Amino acid sequence: MSFRDADLRSAPRKRPQGDAAVIPVERALKRRSSVASPARKRACRPITTARPAISELKSIVINLERRPDRMEGCEQRLRKHCANLPFERFAATDGRQASIPLEEVATSWNTARNVSFQKQRALRKGWNDLDTYQVRTLELSPGERGCASSHVRAWQACLERAEGTDRPLLVLEDDAAPTPEFCDLLDKALGALPEDAHLLYLGYSQAADWRREVSAELVESLYVWTTVAYIVWPAGAKILLSKLPVNEPVDNWMAGLCASDDIKAYCVRPKIVLQADAWNVNSDVAHSDEHYWGPNSDIQHSDVLYWGPGHPEAGGDPAGGLLWDLDSEDSEDE
Repeated sequence: MSFRDADLRSAPRKRPQGDAAVIPVERALKRRSSVASPARKRACRPITTARPAISELKSIVINLERRPDRMEGCEQRLRKHCANLPFERFAATDGRQASIPLEEVATSWNTARNVSFQKQRALRKGWNDLDTYQVRTLELSPGERGCASSHVRAWQACLERAEGTDRPLLVLEDDAAPTPEFCDLLDKALGALPEDAHLLYLGYSQAADWRREVSAELVESLYVWTTVAYIVWPAGAKILLSKLPVNEPVDNWMAGLCASDDIKAYCVRPKIVLQADAWNVNSDVAHSDEHYWGPNSDIQHSDVLYWGPGHPEAGGDPAGGLLWDLDSEDSEDE
């Protein structure tokens, strides 16, 4: 729904077969770890309590009522690579129809902070398009406002379902596509997760350099794009809700809170959830900033690919729409 732009190895161990082979997700659901850099070890401690299995990690899939096709596709992908993960449909806010309070989501946003991170990414990638990233004030599209409202409601649901405990919630958008390594790498990343974590991104696009490497499968994030899949803990949900209104596209806004140290966010590396479609393909969220991404980035400019040749909405301007394949090698640094 929203956008803003090895293989991990450990010593092999035997696992049970069949239904008993469900990958356990200990320590992570309590967000504690003994794996950290020396400077941060005091903030982390090992978990000794029993942990739930992955089958007990509560998950929601944000989906618009008018897009049952997307929900069906997501269900198929989830069952293929994480069959033991329970999930339920979570009705998305339709920004075209719903009245969204201004105290929850603003109607416009300034691109200054996001532009600074776009430029950082361009420098890391060696692109020569810095002059194309412009600071401006833009109107949030109805889809962006609806997307933001959907995530706000997901954070509220996290608190309600936790019922005073520290139980996290896995938030998925309906274009989420788990990788075959989903269960194994999630288990490893959660096992290394520091106790200060508010968010754990399972899918993302990296903007800035990582703050630090926690373990082979886990890094601390400074600024990442997309909200296709992340785990949020009640403590993180409280902070997010306390910072309303969302006054940028929601992934930018969340990334900004991470950059300002209001939120502690980590990323599974490599990412274990991709987006089923390229950016802007089969999407319900029109992106307000899609016209000023630089020509040398890994974004492909074409409405024809979205609408099809000859469609009146396609237009003739190649910058009229954007496609970005988050499954590409350039969508993150390995």
